[in-house]
Amino acid sequence: MGVSAEAAVADAPARRGTRRLVHRLRSWEPLGLAESPDSEEEFVLSDDLPSSHVLLCDGPHRFHDLQAAAEMIREIGEFIGKTHFGVPVDRTGVFYRFAVATRDVSSWRATGTGPAQLTQVLKVRPEKVIAQVPRALEFRTFLQIGDVPCGAGTVNVVFLPPMTHSNHRRHSRAQALRAPARTDVTGAPVDPAEVGRSLPGNVLVHGPCDLSDGRLSVGVRVPAGWPMPGRAAEGHVPALVQLETLRQTSLLAVGRAHGLRPERCTLASLKVHFRGYAEPELGMRCAAVVGLCGRDSEGRRQTPVTLTLTQGGRAVLEAVTTVVEDF
Repeated sequence: MGVSAEAAVADAPARRGTRRLVHRLRSWEPLGLAESPDSEEEFVLSDDLPSSHVLLCDGPHRFHDLQAAAEMIREIGEFIGKTHFGVPVDRTGVFYRFAVATRDVSSWRATGTGPAQLTQVLKVRPEKVIAQVPRALEFRTFLQIGDVPCGAGTVNVVFLPPMTHSNHRRHSRAQALRAPARTDVTGAPVDPAEVGRSLPGNVLVHGPCDLSDGRLSVGVRVPAGWPMPGRAAEGHVPALVQLETLRQTSLLAVGRAHGLRPERCTLASLKVHFRGYAEPELGMRCAAVVGLCGRDSEGRRQTPVTLTLTQGGRAVLEAVTTVVEDF
């Protein structure tokens, strides 16, 4: 399965206290739950983008990271399902697909002139409705920073009953621990500058990482001391860590393959399919296939990267990113 909505890096600066969620009621719709269980509902979610986050603001911080948009929806998506669509409170929201693409990366530049506000218009449609209760939700999101449209995306979440979720989690962990192909990460972390970070403690990818025929494979290890979910049933690698792994591997790969400068690079698009849980005490491996280097509409160099994150021979996620180098 995917990544639980409750598993997040528990970093206080990530929660800034200015988040607002507004439900845009249709004029003929009473307050409360959606009138029809299969009707689309619209919400407006806004929050300041991180300006002091220990991970997302580490490094040159030339751009706001796309992970911030993903985290906003992930943190509020389960709440929307339970308060507006009648999903039972004991069900766990598991986010299994996420995709976002920017219109123009220049709108994602971190200006340093004060907090930048990210607003997402969310169009939420219930799926797999049984007995008036949706088993899943699809979110279509339209993004803007300030008053400038800056991208769009989709998110899919499935709601699992307690026993189903517990069984999935227990089976996944047992499978990872007894896997014959254990992933040992013995190499040193790469230079933080190669993955667009400054602090060595924020580097997830480890060598050796030689590029061959456009392919790069790196070890991945969650640094000791990183804040992780505390409950045993939820103690898997958080979504934010997995997305950061994709970002770091993508920047490293395009830098090695095409000479793009990581301090000027950001992800212009990100498409992820979460396929399983990852255990924090076990090593992982991220394989990247680098595409041809082209140009975006403004003439910036850009490159697609296809990635697979594995642990113990099992796929944890599959993803495609687009890395853009700013002028």
